[in-house]
This record gives sequence, structure tokens and C-alpha cells, in this order.
Amino acid sequence: MPIFQDESSLSSVVPEEVGMSSDKASLLVKELNIRINQGHLPGAVLMAVRNHKIAVHEAIGYRDRIANLPMQKDTIFRIASMTKPIVSVGVLMLAEQGKLSLEDPLANYLPEFENMQVGVEKTNAEGKRELSLVPSRKKITLQDLMRHTSGLTYGWDKNALVDQLYDKHQILSIDQTLDEQMKKLAALPLKHQPGTTWEYGLSTDVLGRVIEVISGDSLDVFLKKNILNPLEMFDTDFGVTPDKLNRMAEAQINPETGQRYINVASGVKPKKFSGGGGLTSTALDFAKFCQMILNKGELNGQVILSRKSIELMTANHLPDTTIYPAANLFEWGSAMPLPAHFGTGFGLGFKVRLEAGKNPSSGSVGDLTWMGIWGTSFVIDPKENLILILLTQQPNRLTEYHRLLRQMGYAMLQHSTQGNL
Repeated sequence: MPIFQDESSLSSVVPEEVGMSSDKASLLVKELNIRINQGHLPGAVLMAVRNHKIAVHEAIGYRDRIANLPMQKDTIFRIASMTKPIVSVGVLMLAEQGKLSLEDPLANYLPEFENMQVGVEKTNAEGKRELSLVPSRKKITLQDLMRHTSGLTYGWDKNALVDQLYDKHQILSIDQTLDEQMKKLAALPLKHQPGTTWEYGLSTDVLGRVIEVISGDSLDVFLKKNILNPLEMFDTDFGVTPDKLNRMAEAQINPETGQRYINVASGVKPKKFSGGGGLTSTALDFAKFCQMILNKGELNGQVILSRKSIELMTANHLPDTTIYPAANLFEWGSAMPLPAHFGTGFGLGFKVRLEAGKNPSSGSVGDLTWMGIWGTSFVIDPKENLILILLTQQPNRLTEYHRLLRQMGYAMLQHSTQGNL
């Protein structure tokens, strides 16, 4: 069972005190340094937490390679889609307060989503593809949004006609409010019938707007009041305040463009609070969130969610009949929740491992994981009382470093029962 302590922060120990290997930790740090020296990434912060203790916390390489600034343990990263589990917790908090049900249609809260249509690609008499619109067979539910079966997409597949509409209408533009984005999104067709297909998309951004409508607070204020401040995640926010700009991690130069891999301003409050990917954070801050999940909803005397809500969140919510677009399988491999040969599913905010085998990456049944497109990833393993976090700002090698974190992170575990104390 997870160990509960009343510490205001996670305390540090040598790895061996919690059944981990200093030598294996050094090997992972060495491997990351090799890749930094090869120019594959600028730098990283690595963290491993076991039994509520920080066993590994290393700053490696550069916070900003161009400016020759070293990485620091408190460096702030754009964590992108690692925002999603935090926002999902916010939705479950509202459910516990009786403000919503996961079975509720989205249109109960955002009426613009009431009469959605689905775009079906067909070939016309001239042999050209065109979009035929058919009515949605069911309403999008909040559960659909949390498990990414809403029919929404990100618009990343430039060959898909619905995705092309996302691009045409600048759905991902940062120069809009969340409310404005939702109204534009609701006017476009869905890519899939709700409840049928797992496709990663703007579902959690929609949930962010639902939180705003129900709570009456902007998403940033709601998260701070209900999750971030209670967990003492004081370095987690949408963007950073000017006094923290000197702690931001920056991407290195993409040789193909001559520009940084990431060109996202972080020193100003964004116009749109992206529930799907807008937060910045540190390894220590995010470890506190992960420890709350491990502790079944509680940390340092602060109860964020009930034990039963955490159990619901960490269970697989994908129907056996779920369809997975081939593009996801090709691009992401075992890092994403794909067909049964990877032994994984999806809960309410992150991927859930369902089987000991089938997946080529190390882990445990019941472990939880997700990534952020800018180069961040984490694993929460209840069986081992283990948290692994790797923060970089190198988007073109995202899945590579997530696999490395699992392979070499789990190798740090020694032959003991320390994780099950």
C-alpha cells in the first residue's frame, strides 16, 4: 500500500533506501548525457520517487543550449498533454460535488454541441474525395471526452478532410479564448461517431471549458484553487510569471528550419487556457500530483479526490469494440493506447496497462502513463509504489525518450520487496 506522510514536500533519500539502484540510475543519467553530447536533446530533468521518497532527481545538460545555461532541478518545462490528467481530476472533483455526471451529454453544458454531424469521406463521380455529413448517432458524453472517444481530433492528419477543416478554421490558434475555440469547434463535423473510435484530440480542451461553465471560474483559477495550491504545486501554471522566466527550459535549434524546435512564448498569460496542453511545471511539482494519485486522492492531508474516484479514473474505459485509426498505430506504437496486442487501454486522463505481456516496454499491470508533445513523460506504478518523470523540450524524439525512461527507469528497481512495504 502507498505510504502516507504529513511532509510538506517529498523528502530525498539514496536510491537503495527504497529498493532502487544508484548504479542503474547513474547509467540512465550517463545515457542521457551521451545523447545531449550528440546533440539529440539539449537537457533533461529526471526524477524517480518510490515509497513517497525522491530516490533520483538529476538535472542533466542545458536549460538553454544556445545561451549555454545549465539545467537546474527546478527548471520549468512546457508539459503539454501532461496537463490532461490534471484537468481530468478537476472534472472528477465536480462530479463528487454533484455538479455533473460522466454520463451527461456535453450539450448540457455547452449547447453549441447539441446537434453534431459526422464527416464521412466519399469518392464522387470524378474520383475526388468529398465530405458527406451524417447525423451523430449518439450524444458526446463527458466520459467520451475523458477517454478520447468523442469523435473530435487535433487536425494533425493533413490527408483527412475533417482535419483539413480544423486547419482552415484555425482551430488550434492561440489567438482566441477557450469559449471562442469551442464555438468554432462545434460548428465543424466530428471525425468519428461518438463512442466508437479512440482518437487523440481536443477532448480535454472541451472539458476545460466545461469546468469554466460549471464552476464560474476561468480554468487557471479553478485549477489553482482546487488542485495546484492544495498540492503546493506553486510552479505550475498557464505560462510563467516574469520573475520565473529565467527558469524556463528552451528547445535547441532545429537544423532543418534554423529555428528552435519550440517557439511558444511562456512569459505572458495565454489568451486561451488549454486544458489539453497549456500548463508549465517542474519535475517536483508534477511528482506531487503523481503522488496524490498513488495515495488514492490525498497528499499532505489535502484530499483532492476520494479513493473511489481514483479507482474509476485509473480503470480502463475503452469498450472492447473501440476502433483505432491506423495512423495512431503507425506513428506512436506502444506509447499510445492501441489494439489489444499492446495490452493497454485508456482511463480518464491517461493510458492504463492491462496485461503483463504484449507490450514491449517495461511496466506493471495497472501502471498509468502519458506524455507531452514537447518532450515530457511520466509513469505512475501503484504496484511498485513508483513514479518516473522525464522532462525535456525535444518534441521530435518524444516516444524515444519515453521508452528510454521505462527501459532504464524500471531497471533501477532492485530484487527486493521495498516497493510493497
